[in-house]
Amino acid sequence: MTSKDIDKISLGLSYEELLNRGIERLPPKIKTKTRFEIPKVETEIEAGRTIITNWKDIISAMNRDQKLLLRFLEHRLGTVGWISGGKAYFQGKFQKVRLNRLLEFFVNEYIICDVCKRPDTKLVKEKGQLIKKCDACGAWRVVEKI
Repeated sequence: MTSKDIDKISLGLSYEELLNRGIERLPPKIKTKTRFEIPKVETEIEAGRTIITNWKDIISAMNRDQKLLLRFLEHRLGTVGWISGGKAYFQGKFQKVRLNRLLEFFVNEYIICDVCKRPDTKLVKEKGQLIKKCDACGAWRVVEKI
């Protein structure tokens, strides 16, 4: 399609008509306006360890590699952690409030697009940098290294 063809098509159409036509051509995944929510952390304290019991639910909601989230939490909590049987274990006692704040920070840094505020992003490694690319609007940025 040339620019002349586009001018012929758009000639005589109002802004709203052009906008509606553009919205109709969006992929169905981007059209939906579902609210992205992460389950609140459910924990147990056992023998000086904090166990996140709903780890599987959190990971499936985030659609990210669980090793990335584990490394992030280990780094931010200053402890060692491991995954076993759908649960995450961390050496030390940590409050739910702190863990939920860390999850919120992780989501804002590694999942939610900074431009369109949608969770339709993916992480790509380029030249040693971790880059968050948005499938919805095409924006990208380098994210904090863990």
